Amino acid sequence: MENSDKYNHIYSISLKTGIEIEIIKKLQSETHSDPKRLKREFIPTILSHESFDFNIIPQGKIVELPGISFKLPSREKGYGIISKLRNELEEKNYRIFLDIYWSDDINEIIDLSVLSCSNEFEPLIYMQTNGINYRVTNQKLINELRILDQDLRLKILGAGNDWCEFEITQEPDNMSLVIKQIFELCPDIADKYNYSVNDFESYLSENKRLYLWFD
Repeated sequence: MENSDKYNHIYSISLKTGIEIEIIKKLQSETHSDPKRLKREFIPTILSHESFDFNIIPQGKIVELPGISFKLPSREKGYGIISKLRNELEEKNYRIFLDIYWSDDINEIIDLSVLSCSNEFEPLIYMQTNGINYRVTNQKLINELRILDQDLRLKILGAGNDWCEFEITQEPDNMSLVIKQIFELCPDIADKYNYSVNDFESYLSENKRLYLWFD
């Protein structure tokens, strides 16, 4: 892509998303990747499996979001860029996070994404993150995370349709109680750790990351 075409492309994306050109250029330099519009699959907000006809859901519908994304070679590369640029982007009311999905041949695709957001949980609204298999709607998930945030001071690291990840920046006064709240919110974690509070506490203490997924 010629320099003029690159600038026109960045200008167009900035105009459509409201994200500053200088921010896009900085992320382009860090990722060595060209920016694209952030997109996600259409996800209906569902309160009950029994009362919803899944046959009426549009198949393959893609929603364009007011954000940008860049291809990455690995998760660790993304974590490094997030750590480096997070404070600068937050000052401008942006949130930076990983968007991870899988291709048809089950290869992991990793994007670094940016949205204009005022808090750590707005990206989950845009990505419509939910655990509907456990009757955890998008709003319920965010409400529960806000409660956990009081103890853990969460910083977003990643979000998709059925998962999210946060950095834990504060040690709670009562980690055991917090973990029981996490187990109640996300049964898949409880199953993985056989409902062992001690085992999961050791994991959180070592990794400082809270990863929630809803199979």
